Amino acid sequence: MRRCGTDAAAEAARAVADAFYALGFAPRMQEFPFLRFDPEEPELWVDGERWTVGPCMYAHPGECEGPVEQLRDGVWAVGEGRLLRSIYGRGPIPFTVGSRDAGYLAAPPTAYLSRADDARLRAGSHARLVTRGEWTQARDRNVIATAAGASEETIVVGAHFDSVWRGPGAIDNATGVEGVLRLAERFAGRALPRTLEFVAFGAEEVGLVGARRYVAEARERDALGGIAGMVNLDCIGYGEKLELLCSTPELLDDAVAAAGRLGLADRYELVTEASLEDAGTDHVPFAAAGIPAISILHFPYEEYHLPEDTLDLVDEQLLADAVELAAEVVELLLARPGE
Repeated sequence: MRRCGTDAAAEAARAVADAFYALGFAPRMQEFPFLRFDPEEPELWVDGERWTVGPCMYAHPGECEGPVEQLRDGVWAVGEGRLLRSIYGRGPIPFTVGSRDAGYLAAPPTAYLSRADDARLRAGSHARLVTRGEWTQARDRNVIATAAGASEETIVVGAHFDSVWRGPGAIDNATGVEGVLRLAERFAGRALPRTLEFVAFGAEEVGLVGARRYVAEARERDALGGIAGMVNLDCIGYGEKLELLCSTPELLDDAVAAAGRLGLADRYELVTEASLEDAGTDHVPFAAAGIPAISILHFPYEEYHLPEDTLDLVDEQLLADAVELAAEVVELLLARPGE
């Protein structure tokens, strides 16, 4: 488990750096401070029965009791507290409350229900929700390896290396990091028209913090305009569908065409999304800054964010196909004329 800001996450970052060194790169660490919430196991009783719930990775501690009220589909109130239906998987996953729900600074005591428990919960039932945890100042880091090109214009290839509370994170997202390392090995030593920057992002699971820090620092250095594209790999070794989350219609068309050339559109159900509204992967801060950006995933899967997200789930064919597609998109971005 590699929860952001922990010793385990720091050890994982060092392991990624060592892997870059082995490929001939000289990686650097981009460190940043952030405010971390350390949740404990939340408790929920419904009509006297103890239910299993997952913690919100950013929420205020509290004890809330009263009749259950349905606010909208998948969202329930217990007094001031909130119960949210898990968006994926078979269990009550740990997840974070996003900006659409007032942001973590204003998040009430919150826990996540499994989809099965959400279906059996009834308005008017008496419930008691207890959430505990503490806020701590923490540090994390991005691991960055650069392959210099003829131009300082940069294509970023990334994946996050942190995992969730009690999550081994083999699929989410050790597979993505493995994909980035394979791409780094593939492009190492080549004469490149643009610079490639391979990045293992920290603190993705608590709001894309590492990717946001990367983009913010590029803006501070007046270097944001030099980023010509971004390719992100997340959950690429297991899952039901091949998903392409993309920020521009042009890049999405190119990626879909590449998937067709590789035969992936025949092998997998292809899902595409150009909107940032429901996206939650590390391409989002780049896309929001006007940079053509894409996330490649095999998704969803039932073990998402759960302790069952283990190495035995990895399907080498899915992983290899995602890497091939990412390589195709990187090649397209390298060759695309500058603006």
